[in-house]
This record gives sequence, structure tokens and C-alpha cells, in this order.
Amino acid sequence: MPDYPPYTTIQNGTYQGFGYEAFVSIMADLQQSFTIVPAPNYGRAVKDLQNQLVDGLFLASENEERNAVAEFSEAVSYSGWTWVWLKQRTELNPASADFKKNAIVSAQLNSNTYIWVVKQNYKMAGAPSNIRMLFTMLNSRRVDAILLPELTAKAVMQQEKLDPDLYSMHLEVQLPFGIYISKAYIARNPDIMPKLNQAIVRYHERQKNPVTHPLY
Repeated sequence: MPDYPPYTTIQNGTYQGFGYEAFVSIMADLQQSFTIVPAPNYGRAVKDLQNQLVDGLFLASENEERNAVAEFSEAVSYSGWTWVWLKQRTELNPASADFKKNAIVSAQLNSNTYIWVVKQNYKMAGAPSNIRMLFTMLNSRRVDAILLPELTAKAVMQQEKLDPDLYSMHLEVQLPFGIYISKAYIARNPDIMPKLNQAIVRYHERQKNPVTHPLY
């Protein structure tokens, strides 16, 4: 589980985030025991998955590197990758060809957003492994814009006490956020993915129709 607020994070020594809560709910439905291994970022979490130090990764978006060693589940949630830049930089427009050609950008090292930015041939500056350092780079004008999920950007602003009115945002793409299970684990437990995906469907049904308890 990577440190990626507000989806998955550790605060005051406890696991938190609605991604974490969703995972726990899904595992309870499956009656599947588990141990969480916290990771500082996605790069470390994926490396542990590749080295078979862990059996799965949550929550994550899909890419070829991860698909090589693990299978992606049905969507648990969705992640809106969003450009963030200083509002006073009114000349910047992430939807323009000029932005892609000239803007200096950054994303968290070895995250899926980082891999995408590199593949899209944006001009990449140094990429930090800590998601919070992206705002340090942006505020010091070492980069023109950063790419990360909108909810993560807002969570970091809140944690770091940054004024959201100082920033502009532009949604680039929205992608499924799911659970990866390693192919090595699936080989030992071939029925896990169908059961997991069914549990995710039931999780969404519970979200639509939460159980209410009468008051006595």
C-alpha cells in the first residue's frame, strides 16, 4: 500500500483513506486474510511486487510494467490525472500544443503519471519520490506544472496547509483505480481474480444501497 492520500495513507500510526477502507471491505466480503506492507511510493510498491515480496498492490492504475507481473482487477474507484500550476501563470494552458512542447513539468518518480509523462515526451524536470515534494518544486518555480490525481493534489494542499486558491487545475484523463494481484499468487490460487472481481461488484452495490440499522 503506497503513501498516496487521500486514497491510501498512514496518519498517527494508522492506515487511512477511502482506498484503504474499500480494500478492507472487499477483503472482508471475500473472507480473505491479509497483511498490509506500507510503501513510501508507487515505485517501491511495484518493485516489491516484481520481486514477489508482496502478493498485491492497491489502489493502482494500469500500465504495461505492472501487467507483466500482475493482473488488474475491476475498478474500485477512478483517478483523475490533473495538471496543477500556479494561478498567476495565466499564460499556461495544458490543453494547448505549446504547453506540451515548451512547459517544464514533473510527476512523482516511477508513478504511473511519471511513466505517462515520459512516454508523451513532455519536458520533464527532476521527479521526486515523495508526492508532497511536487508542490515544493512548483512553488519554487523549478517546474511550470505537475501531474497527479486531483484528489491527491487537494489532499496534499490540505496536509501541507497550502492555499488552494493559488493554483489552477486541468483534468488530463480519468482512469480506473483497482487492485493488482501478482501472477505468482494467482498461479497458486487460480480462483482469486473471479472472486475478487465479484466482491468489487458487491462493494459497489453496497455503496449504492448502504445497510441502515433501525434506531432503538
